[in-house]
Amino acid sequence: MKSTPSLLKVAVVTGAAQGIGKAVAHRLAQDGFAIAIVDINADALGGVKKEIESQGGQALALQADLTKLEDIQSVITQSSEWGQLTVLVNNAGRVIITPFLEITEREWDDIMTLNLKTVFFATQFAARHMHTGGRIVNLSSISGRSGRSDQAHYAAAKCAVISITQSAALSFASQGITVNAVCPGVVDTPMTTGIHEIRAGTLGITPEESLARMVAKIPLGRLEKTEDVAGVISFLCSADAAYITGQSLNVDGGMEMN
Repeated sequence: MKSTPSLLKVAVVTGAAQGIGKAVAHRLAQDGFAIAIVDINADALGGVKKEIESQGGQALALQADLTKLEDIQSVITQSSEWGQLTVLVNNAGRVIITPFLEITEREWDDIMTLNLKTVFFATQFAARHMHTGGRIVNLSSISGRSGRSDQAHYAAAKCAVISITQSAALSFASQGITVNAVCPGVVDTPMTTGIHEIRAGTLGITPEESLARMVAKIPLGRLEKTEDVAGVISFLCSADAAYITGQSLNVDGGMEMN
């Protein structure tokens, strides 16, 4: 582990151009971290950087294709050179809605590369640069808690993220680095909108009706906000969570209770 001191405590957030990643970047900036925001979408990334800076925060925008190991390593290297790498939030990911029998090898590989391989190697690279007190938070999903008939590959990847989280927590505990995961539910993001546009076509209903059916299954009775997820990640990156590692916390309004 590096021991070079730095005044900046850097938090790397992948997939930060929109949705959960954007909300997490803003929340961690409010918590006092310098934020290295990472995404493949350079234009949207630039917008998030300006927002953070306009609110008094510090941001470094890093465009990267996280399906490439050299890009992952470059992100971690640049972030650790900018300041003391303290937090990594592995948020980048995608979902593909396809019935089990229609999933192709290409779709399987695409999901596993971005949603799983990226998490593993970003964690591996980041841990080499972190000091005692480092925090790694991985985005899993309630889909990783139980199967999904139209996203079997996505559910499998998110389940494996939980396993990687546990393995990393064991691997880095002696170095004082905690590793946890959060499992969001039905979050108000473009990804969720896309899911229900596809499901609606299959069911012969409107996307709004499809989403309403899902929300009806949430005990707390509302769609999840990106800020709901960001708040929990903020806690896991704080001193109050210093004795929590290897855990996967459902943030889903009560949909999953295991």
